[in-house]
Amino acid sequence: MIWGKYLNGLVGIPFLTGLYLTSLYNYLLFHSLAEIFSIVVACGIFMIAWNSRKYIKNEYLIFIAIAYLFIAGLDILHTLGYKGMQIFADYDYYGNQLWIAARYLESITLLAAFSFFHTGRKVKPRQVFLLYTVIFSLFVASIFYWKVFPICFIEGKGLTPFKKISEYIICLILLTDMWLLFRYREKFEENVFRLLVCSLIFTIISELAFTFYISNYGFSNLVGHYFKIFSFYSIYKAIIETGIVKPYDIIFRELLMKETHLKEAKDAAEAANRAKSEFLANMSHELRTPLNGVLGYAQILKREGNLTESRKTGLDVIERSGRHLLNLINEVLDISKIEAKKMELHPSDFLLPEFLTAIGKVIEIQAQHKGISFQAELAPDLPRAVQGDEKRLNQVLLNLMGNAVKFTHRGGVLFRVARGEGQGARGEGQGARGQGQEEGEVSAHRPSPIAHRPSSIRFQVEDSGVGIAKDQLEDIFSPFKQVGEHTRTIEGTGLGLAISRRLVRLMGGELHVESASGQGSVFWFDIELPESAELPEIRKSEDYQHIIGVKGKQPKILVVDDRGENRIVLVDLLSPMGFEVMEAVHGREGIEKASEFQPDLIFMDLVMPVMDGFEATRRIRNTPELNHIKVIVLSASSSLSPREIIVKSGCDDFIPKPVQVPIIFRVLKAHLKLEWEYREPEGPESGAEQVLVIPSREVIERLYKSARVGDIMGIRKQLDALEGSDQRYFPFAQEIRKLAMAFQVKQIRDALEEYML
Repeated sequence: MIWGKYLNGLVGIPFLTGLYLTSLYNYLLFHSLAEIFSIVVACGIFMIAWNSRKYIKNEYLIFIAIAYLFIAGLDILHTLGYKGMQIFADYDYYGNQLWIAARYLESITLLAAFSFFHTGRKVKPRQVFLLYTVIFSLFVASIFYWKVFPICFIEGKGLTPFKKISEYIICLILLTDMWLLFRYREKFEENVFRLLVCSLIFTIISELAFTFYISNYGFSNLVGHYFKIFSFYSIYKAIIETGIVKPYDIIFRELLMKETHLKEAKDAAEAANRAKSEFLANMSHELRTPLNGVLGYAQILKREGNLTESRKTGLDVIERSGRHLLNLINEVLDISKIEAKKMELHPSDFLLPEFLTAIGKVIEIQAQHKGISFQAELAPDLPRAVQGDEKRLNQVLLNLMGNAVKFTHRGGVLFRVARGEGQGARGEGQGARGQGQEEGEVSAHRPSPIAHRPSSIRFQVEDSGVGIAKDQLEDIFSPFKQVGEHTRTIEGTGLGLAISRRLVRLMGGELHVESASGQGSVFWFDIELPESAELPEIRKSEDYQHIIGVKGKQPKILVVDDRGENRIVLVDLLSPMGFEVMEAVHGREGIEKASEFQPDLIFMDLVMPVMDGFEATRRIRNTPELNHIKVIVLSASSSLSPREIIVKSGCDDFIPKPVQVPIIFRVLKAHLKLEWEYREPEGPESGAEQVLVIPSREVIERLYKSARVGDIMGIRKQLDALEGSDQRYFPFAQEIRKLAMAFQVKQIRDALEEYML
């Protein structure tokens, strides 16, 4: 290390000493050696900087490196034209003129190079070469051919005024260069900056020395050449050593800069993701809150026993529209969770055939409304009970089959489920459609070798719909993107398939598609659903619509929520059933009222002012006289999973908003061990046989008149009025209403004509 540090000095001192000794022996030899050194260095500057330009990302250094090639050309001519060389016989002082030309070119080049910092432009080598070729040619022609370049030296008199003034002008330009160098100091490495400053200082001293000599072989001329050597050597150190001896420093610096930029970009992306997550969580809360009121009251009103069919239909429309909006919100939140890698699967045991049958019934209704067929083929050897995320599998299948129905206008939809062996067969006798699970996909659940047996299940949805063009097959899985001419008329966010593919991958499979425009589509995937060792308990379907109260002691419920519309939904649901309900508007008030009221169960919101639900629940759990109370969190927040909310808050259960009445009743029954009281179905809803009572002829004629003009709405209003006037007419009204709902106007007329006979 020490030798390397002082090597330049150990070599340089003997070199400079030897050079001085040659000047004593023969000054012309000294001059030639000094100039050759400078010329070699200048050419080296060009070659090294040019070949190292991918590492030297400094336009200033690249520009002057190109210029130094032409400066070296002028210095070669200066050396050849120096007094005593006797190469150009017509004049013995070309060397002085070429010297001034070279120094003007050098100083102005150093000045012009700073323009690349100021403008931010990139060096264009061909243009720079062309420019300096023209300048070099003009200098040479003006000296040798046109002979218009001013004389710089007169034998016996010394330097001409032009030569001296030029040297001072060059020094002034070099001082300007130094000022600009300090101004753009941050553009250079510290060591390179110091070497460039030294080079400028040595050049200025050299030029000042050349203003004093009288003889071309004088002492000041010798000093000037020494400092020129120092100047060029400094440039050598700045460019050649930086570009060749220490290229790893440059590479390392670039890597550090790239690493810094990547870190900054990563930090910015993470900040953007956090902002997006916070925005989505807030928007989820704000959108779900009014939906909680809309869907909650739709469910409460539907529980009333005296609703007419038109009122029930209207409530169905409200509930269906609200759930459609909720699904759109959930899709946006799901894709955000997947992209943030926060989506988790929650495996549980469920009965596979019952699960598939329930999905099939939903799609069958949709298909019937659209007038197409739906067929479900479930293999007889499917496992009875499996373990998996029932909710997410349901989401994927409903999306695939819902899309199939949506884009099929004639023909039908076929849903196949069978055991898969991973061979990639699409179905029996149908050839290969895929390769099953892709290598490297991570399964979210590993089955226990004791409790479960692995079972690969293939799910396939086939339709005879509009199909998808071959070049658009991958686009359908892109978020927020829909393809085909139907995109203007088909509802949806364009997220369904993107979410479905990622959920299938999360479950350890891969979603495949095969389609052609106008020939329908086939979607399929294989996933491992470990077979359950024991059958899960069959969930009993309770008639929540007819629950009217609780047998025994009436429970006390505390509802803690800052939004009045959320509290009133639960109050209006539970109070008519005999529950004793109290309200609180934030966590602190909830704790105070819990101490006073001693409820059996608390419905707790999470996002509230003063004190949020997390802190309130933790304090309840840490208070001996309150910690026995069941706490059920109701929240519209989407930033945490249900499991995280339960663990973080210490609550007993979690219900997402908008609330669903059956879930409320199920949670109340499970945690408070309730036994419900049911209302006996009245009138037409009872199992007793109904007598068809025909209304008066006047009523029949009014209905018939509306049927003749196709006034379906008028028919339905008349049927509502008829039902309200007397429950005996309910069977008659139901018969005509079914025809009206299906717009069967001719059948309505035929039926009414029979009653008028």
